[in-house]
Amino acid sequence: MHSPATIGRKTVPAASVRRVGRSLQSHAKSARKLIFRRNVNPVVGTMDPAPPGLDWRGLLLENFAAMVMTLVILALCTALPVLGVAHLAELRRRSRAEREALESERRFRQLAESSFDMIVRFDPRDQRRTYISPACRRLYGYEPEEALMMPAEEIIHPEDLPRVREVLRRLEYSEHAPITYRGRRKDGTYIWVEASLTRSNNPETGTSEVVSVVRDISERVRYEAALRQAKEQADAASRAKSEFLGTMSHELRTPLNAIIGFTEIMKEGVMGPIDNPHYRSYVADIHFSSTHLLNLINEILDVTKAEAGKLEVQEEVFDLRPVIEAVVRISGPPIDKARLTVTIDLPADLPQLRADQGKTRQVFFNLVSNAVKFTPAGGRIDISGRFDGRSGLSITVADTGIGIAPEDLHRVLEPFVQVDSSLSRRHQGTGLGLPAVKGIMELHNGMIELRSTAGAGTAATITFPPERAVVQPAMQESLPAA
Repeated sequence: MHSPATIGRKTVPAASVRRVGRSLQSHAKSARKLIFRRNVNPVVGTMDPAPPGLDWRGLLLENFAAMVMTLVILALCTALPVLGVAHLAELRRRSRAEREALESERRFRQLAESSFDMIVRFDPRDQRRTYISPACRRLYGYEPEEALMMPAEEIIHPEDLPRVREVLRRLEYSEHAPITYRGRRKDGTYIWVEASLTRSNNPETGTSEVVSVVRDISERVRYEAALRQAKEQADAASRAKSEFLGTMSHELRTPLNAIIGFTEIMKEGVMGPIDNPHYRSYVADIHFSSTHLLNLINEILDVTKAEAGKLEVQEEVFDLRPVIEAVVRISGPPIDKARLTVTIDLPADLPQLRADQGKTRQVFFNLVSNAVKFTPAGGRIDISGRFDGRSGLSITVADTGIGIAPEDLHRVLEPFVQVDSSLSRRHQGTGLGLPAVKGIMELHNGMIELRSTAGAGTAATITFPPERAVVQPAMQESLPAA
């Protein structure tokens, strides 16, 4: 058998070898040698257990690993039972874990005490608070020690307590839960706070702890309330504007209808011819201007009704071709004046439409008027249609006009907006034509789509949903399954 010194040289550092032959008591701290002599010495060399409650950690020197190795060598060389080595190793492991826990606790407190937010730790079982950071002074006006002793009822607004308790109950099934509530300050005033609660479990003790990070959000709540109030005021102003425009539109249409009616009678010479050519020209101008004004008023009325959700649909089944041809015919004078070419290319088997015929006519009138207005002399306007059992019935009005820049496509669908261009400024208009189309199409569960290139023209496509198409039986058989 090797001597202890020999084994020590082969298996352990020299520092451990030097401990061979020394008594276990010599490894104890000098202040604890008396305790060691009374409690530990009797155990070594016997099979008796160590006295209960004996703290080995306080008895031994820091170089514990070397001492344990020495004890192992002694056991191998002398065959004497060295009891407690395993227990000492376990104590060493626990001591290291406790030191790490203390260091973690120190770092946590350092972070909590320097945080602008208030940090609270509490037991989720009884909500007993175990720690409150110094930010409590700024947030609530209490010293942390005061707040620790206060029940939740004194800090949380009574109306918010049920919600807070419900969130705490949810923490039993989740690890994170946010909550917003009103907290009562020491001076009796309330502030809005936001708390982020996180639950964690201690695997060694089996206990749970909740850490709550609380911050003052009173300023944010006031800002959000101001935004809501501003939106409500804007909505109220918009409703008032719509009601005013709607009322005024009705009041203005009554005399205009009389003016238009009488000028038509004069133009046709129903009561006798007008011999003076200047008077005939004046009558024509009055009729044109009053008709134009009536169209503008109708657009305003349609838009305001759409905004208020008061547009009504009087459905009927009709063919689209006669409606479109009538619109082109009514728009004939400005088309001829600008020497524009207009083509209508609709499939012979295009289904009938179930919709409000008057409002549909207004849609086409607005689209054709826009195309005529913004297409230079000698340009072209093409009207085409198609039907698909999945996407619906679509009509496209395409022109070779000035076009719309990509960034302006969404703006032209907003009320009272006209894209700024030299050509658009030369034409009258309220900027309500396309918004009125959009409102009418949405009323029919349809849509309008604009495709345009600046300087190359615009294509406006309106699409009615498939259920509004009245398909003839012969055509129904040829359609693909939806």
